[in-house]
Amino acid sequence: MVKVREMAPAVTNRIDVTMGFDGAYAPHAAAVIAAVSRHADNAPFRFIILYENVSRDVQERIEKNAPGSSFIWREVGDEDVPAFESRRHLTRATLYRLGLEHLAPADCERLIYLDADITVLGDLRDLWSMDLKGCALGAVADGYLNTDHFEGKTFHQTWDLPEGEYFNAGILLIDLTKVRKEALFTKAMHFAAEHDEGLPYNDQDALNWTFWQSWQPLPVSWNVQASHLQDWAVAEQPVHRRLGGAYPDIVHFTGPEKPWIKDGYHPWSWVYWDSLKRTDFLREVSGKQGFRIIDRLRLRARWMRKHPGRLMQKKRSASHDHISGSSQ
Repeated sequence: MVKVREMAPAVTNRIDVTMGFDGAYAPHAAAVIAAVSRHADNAPFRFIILYENVSRDVQERIEKNAPGSSFIWREVGDEDVPAFESRRHLTRATLYRLGLEHLAPADCERLIYLDADITVLGDLRDLWSMDLKGCALGAVADGYLNTDHFEGKTFHQTWDLPEGEYFNAGILLIDLTKVRKEALFTKAMHFAAEHDEGLPYNDQDALNWTFWQSWQPLPVSWNVQASHLQDWAVAEQPVHRRLGGAYPDIVHFTGPEKPWIKDGYHPWSWVYWDSLKRTDFLREVSGKQGFRIIDRLRLRARWMRKHPGRLMQKKRSASHDHISGSSQ
């Protein structure tokens, strides 16, 4: 059963943003929400939160990070998404987005989906205004999984599909009206439930199967993955899948090496901590992960010294004006 709690909305011309997470990821989601609000000048968003095991106290602490925005909290039950055994860095919460057809409010027609392992550096209003060109879904191609999805095969080879590109589902621009009309997320949910452990990337695989060759590519800057920041990985990418000279609008900490894990590494780890410090979860996460002030200062120094942005143009560079054509 879905439990719903709404923080009374008083906004018009709203932008709907949705996230799905459990209690363990709540502090990281707070950092995302704080960054969304800050980089949009505290514009009024409506956050639709799909959750498990997030107490009312924690919900209130999260809401404080987006002044002027409204929140709808929807607790996800066993019947809302397929059964799932957590594996590697993936948990059941990754499936929540598949329930958006019925978990999102009836008046929600378009929305932005965000993973909780990201940092937002751009204004989401720019993402919201992008043209999906008749597609139900906008996304950024995955930096790794287009070359080798699993066991030496590409995704389309595994599932006997025509050749095409595989997207990363961590940031999505969704025409929910079209998704609901065609029951596309329900289709993906059934595929995920049927194949389960045959899908190494879980609902991301199910979404790619459902939207194969029918999603709209977004500029790479809206989902900058580790592969876009590592020279060896960039060299293997075609030009249209490279970040080029653009400044990231969203940095996505893909894979198991999250920025809050002390022994992990990511060249943009510091921007996560810069967002987290603007919430009241900083001490909690630092203590749990053993991050001291000196450790965070070292991350900042490393980031400044090897600042990936030093090779990039300022935001709003030419790459913002170029969106590649529909995925083929």
